[in-house]
Amino acid sequence: MTILSGNTGVGKTTFMCEYSLDLAEQGVPTLWGSFEMPLRKVCKTLIQQFAGEPLDPPIPSRIAEWARMFSENVPIYFMNLHGAQSLTEVLKTMEVGVKDSGVEHIVIDNLQFLLGAGDGAFIERFQRQDHFIEKLRAFATEKGTHVTIVAHPRKEEIGRLLSINSLYGGGKISQEADNIMFLQMDSSTAIPKKYIQVVKNRYDGTLGCMDLNFRKDRLSFRPRPRELVIPTKATTFPRIVGYD
Repeated sequence: MTILSGNTGVGKTTFMCEYSLDLAEQGVPTLWGSFEMPLRKVCKTLIQQFAGEPLDPPIPSRIAEWARMFSENVPIYFMNLHGAQSLTEVLKTMEVGVKDSGVEHIVIDNLQFLLGAGDGAFIERFQRQDHFIEKLRAFATEKGTHVTIVAHPRKEEIGRLLSINSLYGGGKISQEADNIMFLQMDSSTAIPKKYIQVVKNRYDGTLGCMDLNFRKDRLSFRPRPRELVIPTKATTFPRIVGYD
């Protein structure tokens, strides 16, 4: 189980889209649960990252071809869920994904939106989050799948870099995670620097930072765009699959 965290607006969902896309292109069937961002925006981001070129202003025929290539080559599926959801419903959808589509990687974006704010005291929210994390960990172990969770940090001082202690909630989230990554923004330099920092790595142990060079026009961290291949015959591509 992997936890990705970072301050608001740093680009966690955009990074997670490309992170999951890279794994899916390597043959890892992936199930996306987007509980904060509308699914259409996640799909648009994924297709633009897959294309590696700006899709604005939109050219319908070109977007259709990229969507066809995406659906034919990328094993990504989407939960038909949004906003706060019950633990039972989410686990049921994950079960269907593993059973019917051979899903090996599940993305939860993000944990706090999935659980909802609720009206209880902080301790009750922490207990609910800890219970959910425990269930996700048990599911991943039982089914042999990897679960990546996007989680908000606590509110920190402006300009302060995040650490494991910055994770929102009780200690269960950091204890159960195999890997913890932070998308950091260092504003202390003349040109603000964005980088990914691995602060926990249970099995390999390697920790450290890697600078990120973000291409806003492509919503991508990749160095090069890919080539669009248009077939000689018209092809009908399937719709992106969701789970009821």
